[in-house]
Order: sequence, then C-alpha cells, then structure tokens
Amino acid sequence: MEAGEGAGARAMAFVESHMGQRLVVTAYAVVATVIVAVFPGGPLAFAFGLPLLFFVPGFAVVRLFFWKGTAMETKFVLSLGLSILAVIFLGLFLVLTPIGLDQDTTRGSLVLFTVAAVALETFWLRADRVDEKAEKPAKAKEPAPKPVQAKPDKVVAAMIATALAVSAISLGLIITADYPSRTYFAITDENGLVITNTTRTPGTNITMVVHMKNGEDGPRTFMMVAYNESLYGPEWHNKSMAKNELWNVTIVFTLGEPGTYRIDFDLYIQEEGEEAYFYGNLHMWFQVVD
Repeated sequence: MEAGEGAGARAMAFVESHMGQRLVVTAYAVVATVIVAVFPGGPLAFAFGLPLLFFVPGFAVVRLFFWKGTAMETKFVLSLGLSILAVIFLGLFLVLTPIGLDQDTTRGSLVLFTVAAVALETFWLRADRVDEKAEKPAKAKEPAPKPVQAKPDKVVAAMIATALAVSAISLGLIITADYPSRTYFAITDENGLVITNTTRTPGTNITMVVHMKNGEDGPRTFMMVAYNESLYGPEWHNKSMAKNELWNVTIVFTLGEPGTYRIDFDLYIQEEGEEAYFYGNLHMWFQVVD
C-alpha cells in the first residue's frame, strides 16, 4: 500500500513538474486528435475534443508567457480565453489560405499549434526561466527585496486583449462575410399557383411562367432556356437585370401523343466580363393519357 502511495505521489510530482506538463500536454493533444478522428461525433470525441478546443492550446500559451507568479485560478481562466482566441486565429488562417477549412485541417492545425507552443516553451521561453531583473542582488546597505509577484495588471491586460481580439475578429468576419445569393428561380402556372395537375389529354396547351429575381450583388445577364428532348426544342430568353430586379417569362407548349414528358428550364447567369455559369435546373413531368 505504501509502495503504491509512493508511486502515485511520484507520478503526481512528475505531472506537476515542468517536463511532466510538457509531456502530458503533448501526449493529450496527439491522443485526443486521434480519438476525434477515429470516433467522430461519439461520446469519446466530445470527452477528448472539448478540452482540446477550449483548454489545451491556451494552457500551452500560458506556460509561454504567463506562468511565473500567476495564480492557478488565473492560469485556468487564461487558458480558456487564449484557447478560444487560438481556435479563431487558426480558423481564419485556414480560410484565407489554400489549405482550406475542414475537419482534417482543423484537427491538424490544433495539434500542430499545441506541439509548437510546447516546443517553443521547452527550448526558448521556458516557464521556469529566471527573471534577470528580479534576480539582481540588492545594493549594499539596502534590505533584500521582497519576492517579486506577478502584477495583476499584466493578466488583466491579457484577458482584455483577448476579449478585444475576439470581438474585432468576429466583427471583421461579419462585415467581410460572403453572404449567400438571394437569387430565386421558380415555375408556376399562368395564375402564379403551384402546378398540381400533371395529367393531361393529347393536344392540351400548357402555360407555365418562369419567375426569376437577380439576388446577386450587382447587375447580371440572365439566360433561361426551356426545352423538351422529344416535342419542344430549345427556346432561349435573355435579359440584363439590375440588382433585385424581377423577370417573368411565359412559356406555352402543346402536349402531343400519349406518353410521359419532361419539360426542363435551365438558368445561366453572367457577370460583365466573366463567363456565364450554370445556376440551376427546374423541370416538370407530365403524363398524357387518352
């Protein structure tokens, strides 16, 4: 029992040491990344992934800059805030580079950031580094200085800077976001109602109205083609439309022999100086019976 308690005490002492914390942080980042990749969306992924997102990266940064003289509670709060900031910066970096933002790059960037921070702390900005200014010997005939404590202002400033950085990044993303297109493309009958009667008799005339709105961020040329492979050849309609302008095109065709027919409508959109691109397809099936 005493041997077990001694081993446990030694293990805890190692974990509390600087080298022990470096190894634990690095090992956890690697193991958590593997678990999240192997068991996506499962309980293990949440159990290991949440600390990887919201604590571990910030803890590695705290060991770099805010370790000596900082209270344990403050280290914990800083680890949370700096983790969120690190995740935001990594996501922004991935979005703005050819690497791209997806599950694999997100996991890889997190573990790489954490391991790099641990390596930087191990070989350069060590958490147990000596503050040369604080360690200078006292001058003659002067009392020895009291132990230097970390100023609360430094920690508070870091927390405020973190909050401001998160706010600034969020505001920038909102302002510069590429909002989705509000263009719409729909078909109705001549009364503007949904077409529900798709069974017709031979020789029936069908009137369909194609509704379009330019919801892009500027003027565009809309090109709509209506066609059927067997009875209705391609019929093109073009229009230059200002932003938010509406355009309705009425198409009339006759259903011939008994059978099943598909009427297609394809829409292409072109910006000035650019190639036209395919926006979408709408179609209706009609059954012609005697």
